[in-house]
Amino acid sequence: MSPLYPEESKKLDVISHLEELRKRILWCVGIIAAASCGAFFAGDRILAAAKKPIEGLVDSIIFISPAEAFTAYLKVIILTGFVASFPVIIYHLWAFLSPAFEKKKRKRIIVWLVLALALFFAGITFSYSVAIPTALKFLIAFGKNIAVPAISLGKYISFFGALILAGGMIFEIPVVIGLLADVGMLRSSSLRKKRHIAVLAIMVVAAVITPTQDILNMLIFAVPMILLYEMGILIARIIEKKNKQLLTKKVT
Repeated sequence: MSPLYPEESKKLDVISHLEELRKRILWCVGIIAAASCGAFFAGDRILAAAKKPIEGLVDSIIFISPAEAFTAYLKVIILTGFVASFPVIIYHLWAFLSPAFEKKKRKRIIVWLVLALALFFAGITFSYSVAIPTALKFLIAFGKNIAVPAISLGKYISFFGALILAGGMIFEIPVVIGLLADVGMLRSSSLRKKRHIAVLAIMVVAAVITPTQDILNMLIFAVPMILLYEMGILIARIIEKKNKQLLTKKVT
């Protein structure tokens, strides 16, 4: 047998994985597109719900270019399509990664994925009901002392969409930490020792993901992220104790 055969086999394996990844990405894009098309027919109600956090804070929302209203409408329905498709995206992520895990761990990882879904929608709820209204009240009240607020629809929807997605993603912190701890890639002791680095990183991430540069808007996300990090440490510690108990039972 040629000594090159193992290398060729590895290349073929990598190519097959990349091909599978490409197919799953296309599936996800297709589902998002289909969900967005479905959302298009309820776009007026979705847009009205998106504008609800700013109601009463400004007299009206304007658009300053002919295509701005239509573009904002498309942004809302694509955002809705992505949120509605998130369970399918999680499924394809799991289907792609599952062969890399042992059968015993696959059942536990399914639990993590269900938790990821729950926290994603909890994060969206947090953004919609807490983060966005708080940020808008502060920013518009501050701005009224300087100029008359005339919020354009396109800018508002971009602001709204960024905070919605940011909320959904940052609430995944405990899941990421817990999952990595479950597969032995993270330890709670290491997370505690590097807490100061994590807090600094969280402040930087919060500054990047928020669409404005004000300190209040940053803290609205930074504080929950720090709390979620601490929750992740607690989850990692619980997992370590359970794994230790299972190992002890096997030995005895």
